[in-house]
Amino acid sequence: MAFVHTRSMNIQHAANEYSAASEVDAALTKLEGQGLTIRLHSVLNSTWHIADGGLYSGYVVSESELIELGKMGKLNIRGIMDLG
Repeated sequence: MAFVHTRSMNIQHAANEYSAASEVDAALTKLEGQGLTIRLHSVLNSTWHIADGGLYSGYVVSESELIELGKMGKLNIRGIMDLG
């Protein structure tokens, strides 16, 4: 029984990770559509550098923050700046 429970937990965990990844992809696509420059900041911390112009300007945002901004309808440079 423990094996089945663990297996179902692993399947649910994988489904949650896939859902979060697709939400992040959608958020990044939306930001790119707004003309923002997006670069991976840290793989280990799951953070992205979002800039609206200059090479050295911009904001570092976590994937969970991107998802939350999307849910709140604030997925734009102003919403990102407000995280600061």
